[in-house]
Amino acid sequence: MSRDRYLRQQGVEGLARERLAALRVTLVGAGAVGNEVLKILVLMGVGEVDVHDFDRVEAHNLTRSILLREGDVGTGKAAAVVARAADVDPSVRLRAVEGDAWRTLRLGELATRDVVICAVDNLEARMRLSQLCLLAGVDLVNAGIDSRYAGVEVFPFASGSETACFECHLPESAYRRVAERYSCGWLRRALLAEETIATTAITASAAGALAVQAALRVGGEARTQARRVLLDTRSGTSTVSTLERNPECAGCAAYQPRPQRIAAGADWRAAVPVGVDGLQLAEALIFDYACAVCGTTRARERHVGRAAAEFDDRIMRCESCGELGVRVDLRAEASVDELAALYRERRPPVKYLLARLGEPDAVLIDLEE
Repeated sequence: MSRDRYLRQQGVEGLARERLAALRVTLVGAGAVGNEVLKILVLMGVGEVDVHDFDRVEAHNLTRSILLREGDVGTGKAAAVVARAADVDPSVRLRAVEGDAWRTLRLGELATRDVVICAVDNLEARMRLSQLCLLAGVDLVNAGIDSRYAGVEVFPFASGSETACFECHLPESAYRRVAERYSCGWLRRALLAEETIATTAITASAAGALAVQAALRVGGEARTQARRVLLDTRSGTSTVSTLERNPECAGCAAYQPRPQRIAAGADWRAAVPVGVDGLQLAEALIFDYACAVCGTTRARERHVGRAAAEFDDRIMRCESCGELGVRVDLRAEASVDELAALYRERRPPVKYLLARLGEPDAVLIDLEE
């Protein structure tokens, strides 16, 4: 394609055509902000963009999403926005990935990307994506909106410095909100109503522009420290804050310094360092399942060995006696022998295992490689 297409942006520092064409971007979230991010990326001719989203298009998305139309209602968001974005600039390589980003994103794949842009409206999803980007060593740009404010945070995990993560400055109330999504047995609540926040196309557009500017490093600035930009779209005022790392952060304290990542290979047990027994799991698994009321274990085979995230708290009701008395043994830590007894030659169904070699050193065993 003729370079004349991008003529007007060539004079901007950091936006050389060759550099933009070589960039590989992962966008998580294809809603209001994600639409704006993708629109700008394709208009600027970025080389490659993967779009991850598990949701389907609803009518209310149409007032804040430039890449969606009425005919898209009911279809997958990722596929819908990618199809329309492809018409803007056919030279941009686009890929739609439908599903939960925790499941669809692999650490090895993330490590090959230049930047990840988070445009989701779920606090827990942001926390998990921050953890994945930290472990993969790829920069994360996190964008969020409400009816008035647009906020963008930059976490330069690729710099190699022990920078702050998304959770370093979360208030205690944020963790309480996450905890509300789970039962006392730490299974997802089945009937919890999702909180909805009023948003507009104005704040979505502002957040999308700020996120892309940060992701592309317009101006060519080097980044070694996390920062936050908060824009008041009504007054036009903005604040820029530096985000210091919290050494006691629940999200990154266990992963600083960043652990060495190794592929599991054919036999995951062979990847565990000699002398290490206890392993931290990327997510909770079900190790036992039995009713404390009638003692039945009839449904045990359907549950034991699977990720807790596959179920909600309805599995605590016994299929035999009907009582809410099933005890589900969930664990995010286990010994090598316990995992071997449960899975034998199979790999445990988690993204990774973390093996402690002694503080602060650790090895991350990537089970998806």
